[in-house]
Amino acid sequence: MPFKTILVPVSGAENSHDAQALKSAFRLADRFDAHVDALNITIDPRTAATFVGEGMTSAMIESVIEMAEKDGEKREKQAHELFTDICNEMSVPIITSASDRPVSGASAQFVQRQGNREDVLLSYGRLFDLIVICKAGEDEETNNSLIITTALRETGRPVLLTDKVVSEQIGRKIAVAWNGSVESSRALAYAMPLLKSAEKVTLISAIDDLDEDTETSDALRYLEMHGVKAKSCEIKGGSGRSTAESLLSQATKCEADLLVMGAYTRGRLRRLFFGAVTEEILNSCPIPVLMAH
Repeated sequence: MPFKTILVPVSGAENSHDAQALKSAFRLADRFDAHVDALNITIDPRTAATFVGEGMTSAMIESVIEMAEKDGEKREKQAHELFTDICNEMSVPIITSASDRPVSGASAQFVQRQGNREDVLLSYGRLFDLIVICKAGEDEETNNSLIITTALRETGRPVLLTDKVVSEQIGRKIAVAWNGSVESSRALAYAMPLLKSAEKVTLISAIDDLDEDTETSDALRYLEMHGVKAKSCEIKGGSGRSTAESLLSQATKCEADLLVMGAYTRGRLRRLFFGAVTEEILNSCPIPVLMAH
């Protein structure tokens, strides 16, 4: 299924990460004639009172609530202004309903919600074909990690993670991390719109002494049935390198500009391929990565 709806959570923080995620999403939307929702979630100011310590006076609690409300309004305004500026810069039409969608090309809408960020994202994000998130720096690292984890674990949707604006031709050469798990199977299927247009696809599998067979040949057959000609290669543990390091090294050899992989896989195969690999890839992958759980 092609990408027709793309979600970008925007925090309104004073850094470049919202802009990078929005520009990346708009490039993909233009390529796939898709719509982008920019979702800004503000915390209910009244919930701020639950985080204050004992002994706080009513005046102090009211002050905390007021500060939270002002911060939320500031972030919403900054996120909305940034969204509008980038839409104008990239000539993306802003719509207010699905009936306003143009026949081709990208479209966008700014959506505001109030509540717990993770709770809102997990429910709202389930009705999108792709979620695009820019990995934030230290100033927003904690909030960003929660958003990424929620998007991956709770929405059931594929998540494209990047630390810069993706290329207009992202996916020319794709590396697919394969371990035979449900999660890697989902990632493979979700990435199909990109895989079908790729010039080169390389299936990377890990070999170890576990009983399970990763069935690389079956995965290659699946891709071929979808018109994707792929080559395969193997990586082995040891040599003082982690699985993530070996995976990234092989992706570099393949000149990949996109990595596709399952996230937080479970079972015995987790020891083989994706134990702590997801976190290591999130922290150190130099190219965009499309993950699915």
